[in-house]
Parts: sequence; C-alpha cells; structure tokens
Amino acid sequence: KMLDKQLALKLKALTGNQTIWEPLMEHLNNLKTLELQALVVATSESEMFRSQGRVNSLVRLEQLPEQVKEAINRKEEI
Repeated sequence: KMLDKQLALKLKALTGNQTIWEPLMEHLNNLKTLELQALVVATSESEMFRSQGRVNSLVRLEQLPEQVKEAINRKEEI
C-alpha cells in the first residue's frame, strides 16, 4: 500500500529533520548489519526467514524519506 499524502505530510517532520533523521539512519544501518550477520549464520529455514523479514523492514524504514517525498508530490488520482 502506498503512503497517503496526509500521513506523508506528518512524517515529513521526521524525515526532513536531518538532526533527527541522520542518527536514526545510522541506528537502522547498524541494526541491518547485525541482522545480516545473523542471516549468514542462520541454521534453520525459519531463522533465515525471520532475519530476511527484519532486514526487509529496516530497508523499508531507510526508504521512508523517498516514500514521503513521492507521496507529497503525487497527483491525486480521480
């Protein structure tokens, strides 16, 4: 589901504030690195799938500024 314009405008306060967003990105990147390390040593299929899901969620959070920008600039469809 795409991000709607109203929510995007609220999230812009977070993603547009570099003082807040840059340390958050650093933290997300550190979490992603740890999860990728766990994925490499996963011994079961379920462990692997859980790690992949966590990495996917972290990547989606990292992409939030682009999603916010796209939603704000999107023309409303009739």
